[in-house]
Amino acid sequence: MVDLNTGGNGDDLAGTVHSALRDAIVGGRLSSGAHINQETIARELGVSRTPVREALRLLERDGLVRLEPNRGAFVAEFDDRDLFEIYELRELLEPYAAGIACAVATRADTSALRDLAERIEATWQAEPEASFLANRAFHERLCAPCQNDLLMHLLGQVWSQQAALRIFTHYAAGGAAFAARTNSQHREIIEAYASREAATVRELVRSHIAEAHEATVKLVADIARPEEVA
Repeated sequence: MVDLNTGGNGDDLAGTVHSALRDAIVGGRLSSGAHINQETIARELGVSRTPVREALRLLERDGLVRLEPNRGAFVAEFDDRDLFEIYELRELLEPYAAGIACAVATRADTSALRDLAERIEATWQAEPEASFLANRAFHERLCAPCQNDLLMHLLGQVWSQQAALRIFTHYAAGGAAFAARTNSQHREIIEAYASREAATVRELVRSHIAEAHEATVKLVADIARPEEVA
């Protein structure tokens, strides 16, 4: 289910177990609502239950796991409200941060964005976890030059929420047309960013996030909707 190279102290192990379990949840190997058996996880990873318990507490903080007294740990589920909250905050914060950032971004920043966009495009369906990580890195690198630590901290919390972490599972289900549209938007944003067109960057990022929100809600609804009987 998950891969883990053990070693180091307890804190290191808890952090590594946390990363391994998080990747399994984001990648869909642990599905929404699934029970997480601590003994099984500890046995599979070759660790004691102590780092597993600590990792589960960290995952609960991230919104990826739900801990229930006398019942254990479960993969958290998300709904339309979670999606709305994530995208509402992203649509408010990211355009502002990106608009400021493009005015001071270096050529290295822009080059890194181009590399990340290519990585997203190359891994979209074949490696959704890698694509998810590249997409998050793209949006982080887009905003990071804004030099506002509090704003970046708030965005980091938003990007780390359970709905944000699970969203690429649904993105991958969107098909080639959806992937092409998203990749095209990334390229448009980069060109405006490279030209330091702050107002254009703000609008392109806002539109990109709003369209992703609408498309994701539809994808989630299509997945959840029972097949109609003719």
